[in-house]
Amino acid sequence: MKNSCYAFLGMRLKKERLKQNITQEKLAELVGCSSAHISHIETGNTIPSLRIILKIINQLHISSDALLCDYVDNADAYRNEWSDFLQSCTDKELKLIVDISKTLLQNFQKYKD
Repeated sequence: MKNSCYAFLGMRLKKERLKQNITQEKLAELVGCSSAHISHIETGNTIPSLRIILKIINQLHISSDALLCDYVDNADAYRNEWSDFLQSCTDKELKLIVDISKTLLQNFQKYKD
């Protein structure tokens, strides 16, 4: 059975790798492992060593926040992801997103106590 934190880590690694147009084979070559190992990491079927994670982070030129934001309390990655998302929106979409976000936040604050 997959551990969900490793599945999320793998999903984020894959997203970053694809964003940079890097194949599993190329990334494996850059970090010194097999492409099958990269594939298993990305699917959450393998628990990667810290050494491999650090090599991947450095080769993809990403922050550890970008990979670990689902499991740390203070991650800037969400702000960056949100900012990137908003950049692609029209003014009309931005207004709708702001209105929905305000309503969601108000409801969240009302029920969290």
